[in-house]
Amino acid sequence: MNEIGLDELLQLIIRDKGGTPQQYNQLMDYVAFHETGPVDPSIPDQRMKTDAVQYKYDDEKGKWVKATGRGLFMFESHEGAGGNTASNRLANILDREGIEKPKWLNDIWKGKKSVDVSKLDADQQKMLFLAYHRDHEKSNFSKLWSGEQSTPEFWAKYHWAGKDDIQGHLDLFNKNMFAKDSTDALKAKEEELMYKQNMAPYLSDSNNINNLPKENDILNSIFGTKSSSLIK
Repeated sequence: MNEIGLDELLQLIIRDKGGTPQQYNQLMDYVAFHETGPVDPSIPDQRMKTDAVQYKYDDEKGKWVKATGRGLFMFESHEGAGGNTASNRLANILDREGIEKPKWLNDIWKGKKSVDVSKLDADQQKMLFLAYHRDHEKSNFSKLWSGEQSTPEFWAKYHWAGKDDIQGHLDLFNKNMFAKDSTDALKAKEEELMYKQNMAPYLSDSNNINNLPKENDILNSIFGTKSSSLIK
């Protein structure tokens, strides 16, 4: 018997909370794009990387140090934290549905109180994200799909759940949403021009992919520069 995967879990959640696979995947991509964004030029680029590591600035040490957030959604890996909670919730959902837990979930979760998700692949981390919010005490996917709540509000209240400079964090999340949409549009245009150039190279001047802006140019135009202004 095949283990349950992301698509099957999505169908269970859609059954209860509505929405479409495209809506859930877009939500997860926005959150992951934001959570893995840069915080300082001295930190390696981790955008959309499954093994991303959280960094925080230590005032006493005067430098950036690793914190406990891990993976696409920066689930904290210390004891009893977000990684463990997400794993517990996924296990509970599968138990309710009478579905056998996948081996990867048992490996990171069974008998443990701390869970580091950064060794999991993207689909597995997305399953944990979905379970975390499906069984969250307050977050409700249905409010997103009905338009009652926006994606930035959902993220701020139930995923980040911080209390300091809430508007500043919302503004940055909105910028990251715009940045993701813009870079996605650029990639789509690049693919279109590559196809056109292959089909009609004699039109290379009008189809010149080198005339497109670079991804970093787009990001710099949105955020200013890659600097500590991007701290989440």
